[in-house]
Amino acid sequence: MSNFKRPRKLQPGDRIAVVSPSWGGPNVFPAIYETGLEAMRSQLKLEPVEFPTARMAPDKLAQDPKLRADDINAAFADESIAGIFVSIGGDDSVRILPYLNTDLILANPKLLMGYSDTTTLLSYLSFQGLVTFHGPTIMAGIAQIES
Repeated sequence: MSNFKRPRKLQPGDRIAVVSPSWGGPNVFPAIYETGLEAMRSQLKLEPVEFPTARMAPDKLAQDPKLRADDINAAFADESIAGIFVSIGGDDSVRILPYLNTDLILANPKLLMGYSDTTTLLSYLSFQGLVTFHGPTIMAGIAQIES
């Protein structure tokens, strides 16, 4: 595919959606998650915006893949959001793929970043024509940024 949709470069002060498309790690390890949010603010100069799945319990997230996909769709639809960072990986993001609104996502390209289980989501959207970013998550990578 030669006409990939490219998101714009992030700027200081940009609002970044935080979602949990795989596992509810922030609910299990809140201190690490909070450290990651603070690093986003202080070191990356970005403003995290927690979407409903961000702090949900793992069992609730596992029960409802559509709920997780709804967060992704809502983040792409929200004009005030410049990018989307995943809270942590997991092992279940493949179940959200049927619920993604690919037309909406491609019409509103944004920086989407994560790794581990999120690779399923990144690869799927890349095959649809969106440039995606394999990189740190809030809890694994961003939380370890030293001030």
